[in-house]
Amino acid sequence: MSSTKEVFHAAIRDGSALVVGEASVLVADSNGARRTWLGYQEGEFAAAYFSTDSERDISFSVSQVISVQSVDIRDEAAGSRSRALKVVCHEPRLDEVFFVFIDEVRSALDGEAEVIDVVNSAASDWRRLLHVAMTELSEAAAAGIYGELRFLEGTIEKLGPSAIGLWQRTAQDIQDFIGDSARIEVKTSAFQDRSAVTVHGLRQLEPPATGSLTLAVAEVQRHGTDSIEHVVERLRQLGTDHKILTEKLRDAGYVEGMPGADQFTFNLLSWRYWEIDQLSPVLNRSALHEQVADAVSSLSYSLNLGSLGESSTVFDFNRLSPEETKTI
Repeated sequence: MSSTKEVFHAAIRDGSALVVGEASVLVADSNGARRTWLGYQEGEFAAAYFSTDSERDISFSVSQVISVQSVDIRDEAAGSRSRALKVVCHEPRLDEVFFVFIDEVRSALDGEAEVIDVVNSAASDWRRLLHVAMTELSEAAAAGIYGELRFLEGTIEKLGPSAIGLWQRTAQDIQDFIGDSARIEVKTSAFQDRSAVTVHGLRQLEPPATGSLTLAVAEVQRHGTDSIEHVVERLRQLGTDHKILTEKLRDAGYVEGMPGADQFTFNLLSWRYWEIDQLSPVLNRSALHEQVADAVSSLSYSLNLGSLGESSTVFDFNRLSPEETKTI
């Protein structure tokens, strides 16, 4: 399957006309009677047309960004008329996100799947993704996500694609990675001050009742050659489930193609690891009287890493694997 992004870009130069919407498009997919056209409506708005045999009339929008509508079209290049589902992005700044959306729809259109059902299902998932995509990603947030993804990459390289389930296991979990007997809190070191990281709340560095807690700090350099997008692509090449990864990225505050995300690039310089226990000089619930801990809310503080003592530069990812499957 040709790249959705490349077809859209090529349509600007080489597209032919579809009567409805005055769109200039190229054929992206052609499988028997089923065809997909990608291009631009009115020269400005990215649009996709999916041929369909359905006579159902569909018309709805997704977060007031993407519109979906049944239309009759005439392919001027082929000289034929047909029924199609038109999907248009009305926010040009979100075109890159829209390309990912269309890519997913195209990938799902195999076998006997009906295009209307596929688009409806994808639109339901993408309402939440678009809400995230329309927010501004800060450099600090991007660095934090980058650090977590690099740790995830190391975990999957060692334990396999199913290890995606260890990251952000549930919305209620405080630490970033949770195994049967080990938990990991990942931090990306401050750009100007490698000796400190920011801790959020009293539970983030609270040792669990059973098992261990490790603070993993990624030392990164700005304006590097790597990015969130590059790590995501490598994770997919490692066999990571596309849907699960997309959902977890959304929960972390990132959607592929979101405006401004591509301006943040990094180099990972090193990892440092500290084991956190009841004797560690950190602020958590155990360090405070229960009434004081219950009274504190919305707390963030800067932790001087030098106070934690010597760090390790190696982490055994087997510690995160299920007890019955740990490898040597």
